[in-house]
Amino acid sequence: MRRAAALLALMVFLTAPAFAQEMPQPRSDIAALRKEAKADVAIRKTLADTSRTMESRLRDNGRYVDLILRAAAVKPGDRVLDVASGGGYLALLFSSLAGDKGHVDIHNTPGWIAQFPSMEVERQQTYIRQPNIGWITLPWDDLDAPAASYDVVMLGQVYHDVVLEGGDYAAFDRRLFAMLKPGGHVVVEDHDANELLMLREQADQHRISHGDATGQFLRAGFALKEMVLIDSKFDDRKFNVFLPTVRGRTDRFIAVFEKPLDGKPLR
Repeated sequence: MRRAAALLALMVFLTAPAFAQEMPQPRSDIAALRKEAKADVAIRKTLADTSRTMESRLRDNGRYVDLILRAAAVKPGDRVLDVASGGGYLALLFSSLAGDKGHVDIHNTPGWIAQFPSMEVERQQTYIRQPNIGWITLPWDDLDAPAASYDVVMLGQVYHDVVLEGGDYAAFDRRLFAMLKPGGHVVVEDHDANELLMLREQADQHRISHGDATGQFLRAGFALKEMVLIDSKFDDRKFNVFLPTVRGRTDRFIAVFEKPLDGKPLR
């Protein structure tokens, strides 16, 4: 019922002429999606790499990382920005997929690094030695790059943090649009929220609804390419995602937003 209500609200929003586009049907057939991801030789090889730490490999299933890699669709030679990468868990996987001719930037904010010293660039460089990985340390409102710098931008469970930490998320989305090459895409993976709550209330629970995220990226000129909805029987979206009874078992979504091939915002 809650999914139906959220999707109905989103459909009503999208009927406005300013956001007219053909919307993809949301997918929740997780077993089939995982089968698709497993069929991708590059993804399978990357996840099976024995040089990966045991800590990282133990995170894979609960994080639905196979579905994230499928959605990101990183190819050899791609340039990738992993926004608020933390310890570089996803960035290291993207590094393998992008290959020697590609590049991955690990971004963290100064505030995060002050709170979590393990994110310090110098410390990460002692164990992340892939030559195709670089580092960016900038606040949300200063994160920027020359036009058409990236093929893929990843926001792994962090888009709500832009709202939570007072960033100008509308301007942030527009900068991401500019930073992407035409045809490039942003992948947003996050904890789903009660869409009836205000955006700040959602963010206070470390969540954002898939409908609100979609609305924000459409306003920035993106097209919604795919929406994957991951339901959990343990989550009613009433509580902070760090509550012990729900942590690691939240409703989630993975959304892919594409920059039009002509490079112009979709309206």
